[in-house]
Amino acid sequence: MASSPRTDLRPRDGKRPSPPAVPRHASFGSWTALLAATTLGVPAANTVRAEVRADTELSAGRAYRLVVQSYDPSDRDAALRGRGRPIGSVQRAVTADEMKRGVHVDLMELRQTAGGTDDVARGNLAKALVLAWVEEGKPDLELDARRARPLPGSLVGTVGREPTQDSVRISVKPGVAG
Repeated sequence: MASSPRTDLRPRDGKRPSPPAVPRHASFGSWTALLAATTLGVPAANTVRAEVRADTELSAGRAYRLVVQSYDPSDRDAALRGRGRPIGSVQRAVTADEMKRGVHVDLMELRQTAGGTDDVARGNLAKALVLAWVEEGKPDLELDARRARPLPGSLVGTVGREPTQDSVRISVKPGVAG
């Protein structure tokens, strides 16, 4: 006698599939966007997730600081010369091993003007710039590192980000931004 086909959705190994998780950065972005709009009066806020990886070996046992900043397209050239004003920035302590594997950070962007969905659909928004660097030392007392700039000897990387892109990957290496 033939066996009846399986009717439950349980895989053959007996484990139940876990429900899909809501990405942390998605819920973080919507909550902070609401907070920024209602309390700070900032009309445009969103979150960008960045994965930063070092292309160069770092010394194990040393303290490092990772800084990630994003800039509006209009500030792109100024940012590469160290004079731009970031619309988003974050810093954190990292280890050599973390940088080798890749570090994920959520970057909150606060803009004074919003590009509407019509602008995105028409392609009127240019690529924003995301700048990341790693330097020896620990994060300083400035919470978000908005005024920080890469020091000589830092590992630096940049990437352009499309207006609809919510995540980027950046490789940092010796040299200057650009």
